[in-house]
Amino acid sequence: CMTDPRWQRSYGTFGEDPELISQIMEHIIPRIQGSEEGVTAEGVAVTTKHFPGGGARENGFDPHYAAGQWNVYATPGSLQKYHMPGFKAAVSKNTSSIMPYYSKPAAQKSAVQQDCEGKDVRFDPYGFAYNRVFIHDILRGQMGFKGYINSDTGIVHNMKWGVEMLDEPERIGFALNNAGVDVISGLFDNAYGREAYDRATNGYYETHKLPEGITPEMVTLNDEALDRAVARTLTEMFELGMFENTYRDAKKAKEIVSSSKYWADAELAHRQSVVLLKNDGTLPLKADGKKAYAEAFHQDPKQGEVATAALKEMLGAVTLVDDYHDADIAILFANPSSGDYFTATAGYLELDICEDKTVPNVDDNCRPMAETHLETTLAGTHKIAEIAAAVHAKGGKVIANINFPLAWMVGNVERHADALTAGFETYPAATLDVSFGRYNPAGKLPI
Repeated sequence: CMTDPRWQRSYGTFGEDPELISQIMEHIIPRIQGSEEGVTAEGVAVTTKHFPGGGARENGFDPHYAAGQWNVYATPGSLQKYHMPGFKAAVSKNTSSIMPYYSKPAAQKSAVQQDCEGKDVRFDPYGFAYNRVFIHDILRGQMGFKGYINSDTGIVHNMKWGVEMLDEPERIGFALNNAGVDVISGLFDNAYGREAYDRATNGYYETHKLPEGITPEMVTLNDEALDRAVARTLTEMFELGMFENTYRDAKKAKEIVSSSKYWADAELAHRQSVVLLKNDGTLPLKADGKKAYAEAFHQDPKQGEVATAALKEMLGAVTLVDDYHDADIAILFANPSSGDYFTATAGYLELDICEDKTVPNVDDNCRPMAETHLETTLAGTHKIAEIAAAVHAKGGKVIANINFPLAWMVGNVERHADALTAGFETYPAATLDVSFGRYNPAGKLPI
């Protein structure tokens, strides 16, 4: 659930409404896995992430980096109200696995939260893949999750928040033995696992001191923990039929992927996703006898050029002009982007659709600095205003579309548009179908 709009990974959620998210999980998991009872040989195993809710971000920073290592639950009841419903729905539909987030709960910065039984939750300051309270007690004990826990990649070497005082073998033992993780994802060094197993019986901790509150049993591997982890992960492989038939039928797969019915279903879903945000009567667009200017904008100008060429081709019979001063209509597609994947920006994640905006950097404590940098989320933002002014001077209309991977501040596009739609990596052709009245807008903004 997305609860901080500055979170770089908002695009990987189904929005900010826990009820909507729960409905989506209940709908898609059985359809992907093949049944409501769990994954089948004709299905695909689903991993639901990131437990217990990756959206509880401090200042929006992601826990791939130290600045984002804390999950903050600022308001009473927010853990259960916002973050847990989607996971409860996933567990009820027998999602095959669940992946914890890298972050750790922040007791000092959070309001008191309750578990699924209404009891106050103890916020041990360990990353969730290491956190017994959340994995063993809440997810398995209270929610009844029966699948396997995938730690997410890099918890041993990189995103080791809360267990920096342990060495690599101890982190593996702590995740499996103490928390109940079954797969240490992305770790190919078996020597660390072997060392964690050997230390249970070779007297290692007779001469090596552990941090206060940590016992050898918490950080070593035993046969029971290994058998449990192996059984849970092998169960998925058996349910998928991977031992009986390791390989899919490539010919059948190609037939399915190329099916015109499935492509038609996908195109319909894209049309249904288009959201109408603003319309002064301009839509549905009638372009007969009018000259149109079309341009697509990206953070990267070169991507904008490629997208513009594709947009013009999609417009087909519409009379296009190269100079917007000659246009009666401007059709503008805005695809802003803020930072790169997890790294976001040099400061807080910039959500303004902007070009060369001066914003502060942040220090190691995530506080604004006097030092600044220029931020561009959409190259050509200034040009949008120029295009609109020229078209409006002739009595023309501006039709704009914004792509929404994040919760954008839309002012620098919206104020210049007579009609505005929104999409979510939506096919431009589907958006044009709505703009030209070939399909009635039906989508709703989930953020």
